[in-house]
Amino acid sequence: MSDEIKNDTHGRIESFDQSVRSLERRLRAVERRLSIEVPPEDSEGDSFDNTEKLLQQTSTELTALVNEFANIKADIDNVKEVLQESLRADMDKLSDTIMQLDSRLERVENQNKITIGSIKVPVELSGVVGAGVLLVTGTLIFADRWDIIRSPYFSFGIAGVLAAAVLAKFYLANKTTD
Repeated sequence: MSDEIKNDTHGRIESFDQSVRSLERRLRAVERRLSIEVPPEDSEGDSFDNTEKLLQQTSTELTALVNEFANIKADIDNVKEVLQESLRADMDKLSDTIMQLDSRLERVENQNKITIGSIKVPVELSGVVGAGVLLVTGTLIFADRWDIIRSPYFSFGIAGVLAAAVLAKFYLANKTTD
């Protein structure tokens, strides 16, 4: 629909341009008539009649020009109103889009942050879980519990904890907060 409005506006602008050019030509013609010097032989008897006819013709043309100016002004006002409505609608759409993008950006920015008091701290969930697994493993090594570390259940447990961290992060990233 925006293309239709643009095409209509472009057509109207071309029409106004043609009208203004026509008006300029007519004004130049009136100006030429007014600036014509009357030959001396015409000025003897009928100069008053010729001047009166010229004035009457000029007055008629000027009245027509004034009416045409009024019509052009009305058309310009109509185009202005159509353009303002179109721009207002486009601005509303852009405003809505910007607000949606702003909320999405804010959600992405706050995705990996936790709030401690009034401070937002960035946290990578899988990194925290990995650090916890390494602490447990280090503690087991320090306690000389190699039997637990070598156990397949320990490896499966680590894999399960890391998978749970990835799933939790996936869930937190995709949940909507409306």
